[in-house]
Amino acid sequence: MNIPTIVCYSNNNNTLSRVICEIHNYFGHVINQFVFNREKELFSWLEKNKNQPHYKHLFVLEYIDNDKETIQLINKINSYFLSVGILIIADKIQQTRIQESIGSVNTMQFLTNTWNSDNFKTAIEIATQSLTKLPIQGNTENQILISTEKEPEKLEEHIHKLMDANMAKDSFLSIIAHDLKGPFFSLLGISEILLNEWENLTEESKLDLIGDLHKTSDDTYKLLVTLLDWSKLQKEKLEVCVQEVNICNLVNSTLKTTKNNASVKGIKIENKINAELKIRTDRNMIATVFRNLISNAVQYTQPEGKIIISATEEKDFFTFCIEDNGAGIDKPHILELFKHDNQKKLNGNFSAFKGLGLIISKDFVEKNGGQIWLETQKGVGSKFYFTLPC
Repeated sequence: MNIPTIVCYSNNNNTLSRVICEIHNYFGHVINQFVFNREKELFSWLEKNKNQPHYKHLFVLEYIDNDKETIQLINKINSYFLSVGILIIADKIQQTRIQESIGSVNTMQFLTNTWNSDNFKTAIEIATQSLTKLPIQGNTENQILISTEKEPEKLEEHIHKLMDANMAKDSFLSIIAHDLKGPFFSLLGISEILLNEWENLTEESKLDLIGDLHKTSDDTYKLLVTLLDWSKLQKEKLEVCVQEVNICNLVNSTLKTTKNNASVKGIKIENKINAELKIRTDRNMIATVFRNLISNAVQYTQPEGKIIISATEEKDFFTFCIEDNGAGIDKPHILELFKHDNQKKLNGNFSAFKGLGLIISKDFVEKNGGQIWLETQKGVGSKFYFTLPC
């Protein structure tokens, strides 16, 4: 896929992280990308780069504090660059005011504040259509043209889809191999002890080992079920079954499967979700999301730690949060967490958030019309958020 220079702005770091993640999901590796969370830095960058009008630019910008500055920004971009696409994140009222002031501009597309991955992808596709084929100047290493020749473009798109599908398959097999290896090592180790040391073990030790054997077998079975769900999802055969769900009860049911691990570590889990909260969603998919996120939190929270599960209501959606005071994760690796290739080693250890759990959670949340993201700080803890429509 041919990639323009991409410029992102938002004064909200959560929004900025989501935008960057979606851009990387859409374009793959972005060679030339500039990210700003302060208006002055963005305007300064524009002034410095206005003498390079022939490069292709795609701007993804959240509404600035007022109409005047937002409109000024859009006008500057359109006057500085010949080939440009602009995607503005703003609420409906702000969008209307901008359009009334600027008029209909082919380069400009809008997203509401409640956008999801599908909305973002569609808006990006439309915005990039405005990037015309112009002669390129200067350093060509980091600037790639978007061709307007339809047939080569279709062929290139088809090739990239095949390459992506092949990479996804290889990644999927790698994840299966890695995630199944651990439980089977545990099963083999426990069964070997029972087989070779039975006569020397106390009754209490035997019961403990048998309990561990049962728990590992149960966890492995759940993993296999999850793998089947993932396989069906990739083949688009897993349908969303919408029904009214009491979220507090759903979370309490999920906690039954994790309370033993939490109790052993002295971890306190607090469900703060309103007991009356009901939404229409797929019960099984969202139960899987909560189970994966809570299990991760329990596994990587230190003994005597705390996990809080909460929900807040917005205008059009609910935001759910699973917060822990565990080890956290380095910020440079946040964007890798929900990708198929997140099996890389981080700081000498496998990522605390590796495996299928987060990948499936992301797919299930998005299939139910929501979005998932993370706030984390190394040594302080993590907050996983996801949204669901009201």
